[in-house]
Amino acid sequence: MNHWLRISTITAIVIGVTASGVWLTYPEMFSSSTTNTTSYRTESSSIGDISNTVSATGTLAAVDDVVVGAQLSGQVIKVYADFNDVIEKDQLLAKIDPASFAAQVAQAKALAEKSAADATAQQLQIQRARLNYERSVREVERAHVLYLKKNVSEDALDDLQTTSKQYRLDWQQSIVQLEILQATHAANLASLEQAQIELDRTNIRAPISGFVINRNIEAGQTVASSYNTPELFTLAKSLTEMEIEAYIDESDIGLIVEGQKVSFGVDSFADRSFKGEVKQIRKAPQTNSNVVSYVVVISTSNPSGVLLPGMTANLEVAIEKMDGVQRITNAAIRMANRYTVSDSNEAKGPLSRLKYLNLTKEQTLAIQQALPKKAPDASPDADRQRRQQFNKALAGVLTKEQRSLQKQIRSGQVKMGPVLVLRDNKMETIYAELGVSDDTFTAVINPDLSNETIVTQYRESNQ
Repeated sequence: MNHWLRISTITAIVIGVTASGVWLTYPEMFSSSTTNTTSYRTESSSIGDISNTVSATGTLAAVDDVVVGAQLSGQVIKVYADFNDVIEKDQLLAKIDPASFAAQVAQAKALAEKSAADATAQQLQIQRARLNYERSVREVERAHVLYLKKNVSEDALDDLQTTSKQYRLDWQQSIVQLEILQATHAANLASLEQAQIELDRTNIRAPISGFVINRNIEAGQTVASSYNTPELFTLAKSLTEMEIEAYIDESDIGLIVEGQKVSFGVDSFADRSFKGEVKQIRKAPQTNSNVVSYVVVISTSNPSGVLLPGMTANLEVAIEKMDGVQRITNAAIRMANRYTVSDSNEAKGPLSRLKYLNLTKEQTLAIQQALPKKAPDASPDADRQRRQQFNKALAGVLTKEQRSLQKQIRSGQVKMGPVLVLRDNKMETIYAELGVSDDTFTAVINPDLSNETIVTQYRESNQ
């Protein structure tokens, strides 16, 4: 609870003090006297929850959505699936006019049959060529016997041998020609298979089981797949698990890690809060109007099915949270920071580095007495020796808790900050171990401020 407290001091001789409510007034005695008045706005610490969050917006989408397109061009003659239809894998969704593709199959089939017949005919030709060659070999053998008996001339024998060689070449050529025809037949079979594939593609089938969440085609519409695959349907396996693609500003992306909890809402259910979790942080930057952001994928459960693809989610990523913690307003922190920066009487030197330990007056005095004085022309070795003496004296003055806190502050494990408190009508600075902050409060881990009057604002005036 905030309230104002005004304290007045008289620079002339004081003869009495009166008090009324939260105002303490020292009345002036002479007309020449002046009164310095300081007004304080104060509060008390409170107990509550603090959550540091990063806010963003994103779009809901199905986890396993599949876009079904056409792999060929043609006119859609029939559409079998509509929005929200439950479908099974390989179910027929639409059909493209198959007439031209069926004709290509018939043509490819005819070519394959012709090439098969040509190969069969060539096999017969090989058999004929082999028989001719075998007969010529026998004729050469008989002629050679007759030649030895001088019954056949040498020229006649040569003619028969030449003819036999020609038959052998014809036989070999027939074998090669068969191989060519067989290769042609294989190519025709491949063309037939490709034509059949194209014909089958006129049937647009579901690649997954699920339901239709979008349909972009009507019967009679012509699709062209020359450059881009036409998108006909969008299917989803289920909406019980969904994702949010959120855009996080580059100034906040360093705070996001996988596994952080997320709460979000949608305009359709303004009174409900949904839960999610950071699933993926994509490294590729997104730049829009010179603003750099990164896509963060958030997973969420949707057992009731109320969340639909395309909904805008207003979300908060929980960076750090503390429940039931002592806290003070951020206004008190800002006020204390301004005051300590502008305070010209703040201790300097080695003692200034110990301010976060909230030394007692006795500890401060003991350290000051043990602190060796620095000579104006001290050498580096002398300064090092002086620091060693200071650390030795410090070890004997600080408590175990203060020494532990000092180590944590040096390592960055503990964050310290000033807090202004009002004690005996005087404003003092103490240093507190601070925790997580949100837009309104900052957690105070230590010390206990429940009995302190915390200053959030003050002003001085002369009267």
